[in-house]
Amino acid sequence: MPLVTREMTLSEIISAYPDTRAVFASNGLPLEQTNHLFLTALTVESFMSLRNINPEIFLKLLNDTAEASSEVKILYTDETPVVRTDFLGYVVCPFKHLYKEAFEKKLHGHYDRTGEKLVSFVPMGCGGPDPYEYIWDTENIDELPDAIASIGFGNFWRKDFRERFLDNGKFIAVERPPLQDVFRELEDPLKQYTIYSVSAYVILVDHKKLGDLPVPKTWLDIANPIYKDNVIISGSDDEINEVFLMHIYKDGGEEALKNLAPNIKATWHASQMAKAAGSSMADGAAIYVLAWFFADTCPNTDHISIIFPEDGAMISPMYMMVKADKAERMKPVTDFMTGAEMGAISAGSKFPPLCPEIPNILPEGTGLKWFGWDFVRENDMKVLAEELNARLAKYRRKCGSVNLLKPSPSKKGFKRMMVKG
Repeated sequence: MPLVTREMTLSEIISAYPDTRAVFASNGLPLEQTNHLFLTALTVESFMSLRNINPEIFLKLLNDTAEASSEVKILYTDETPVVRTDFLGYVVCPFKHLYKEAFEKKLHGHYDRTGEKLVSFVPMGCGGPDPYEYIWDTENIDELPDAIASIGFGNFWRKDFRERFLDNGKFIAVERPPLQDVFRELEDPLKQYTIYSVSAYVILVDHKKLGDLPVPKTWLDIANPIYKDNVIISGSDDEINEVFLMHIYKDGGEEALKNLAPNIKATWHASQMAKAAGSSMADGAAIYVLAWFFADTCPNTDHISIIFPEDGAMISPMYMMVKADKAERMKPVTDFMTGAEMGAISAGSKFPPLCPEIPNILPEGTGLKWFGWDFVRENDMKVLAEELNARLAKYRRKCGSVNLLKPSPSKKGFKRMMVKG
């Protein structure tokens, strides 16, 4: 039975099969300028007559397009799924492709065994438009995926999101075996978030540029005035590394934030730091703060050292949550995220996994620097990061530093997708 018939209205067809918009547009229908009531009243039969179109060819084209657009893939990486997403998964850029390959194989294996498609959206780009950017802001749990994985202290750590969907038990952590001692404090005591891996931040020191200055021993040392204009931190034009900034504030208060401001020479992407450290680049610095993965890729090894501070490598969480009433259905996804295969992918890129089956990859004698769950829950982490960035920018202006930092706007209301189901 054909999906599209002569008696259907154009509005019905376009609503059910959005890809058919291109077919109508290429046959002389300017959809952007066409009144919706006209589309509701106009049938395919009338449109073909109006445009003097060959019915046999046009109906086949419409049906072929409708059939193709109605097929639901398992894993989407660029375009938004045509149905509600079961799993939304953000992972760090360095191992996205390895993750995508292994995860897609897992999804297809589950489909082959059960006939069930767990539709997933795993964006492969690093930055750029995100159709789910404001989904955290919904009031309706049915608009959220059944499981969510993300990185850092973003919108899913906001207090209002926690109050709407975590504190009432609608989203929960994943059941898993006991963690190794080094990761034990990362187990959420309220069983809301599941941290399955971490991005470990270290200090990369260029000894030629450091000269006679001492190597920083702790993270708070970086706020020492002796390092004025000699620190480059991972970040962008509008925000500095959130984990570093919050730890400086937590450990040293407002005074440490003020002292840090003149020390910051620039905010760079971590890959740029890895290339500059130990080189003759004039715009480099003596001290770099970046993820261990990137520090480990630095090619200029003669004059650099990777420092794990005495108070531990700062960590940014890679975490996951699942709807309580969908936890059993989503086990193929959550088991993969917390399992050995994912753990091996993460460990191979210097992102320590919490999977007990994977040996601890941290250098002997080093540890992790974690905020603690009390601090995380007492603060709105996303808002705190924005506020600290704004205050740091003010201090940088006062001390004459070039101001590249400004607070990120907080926007209400996510752009809802047109989906079926």
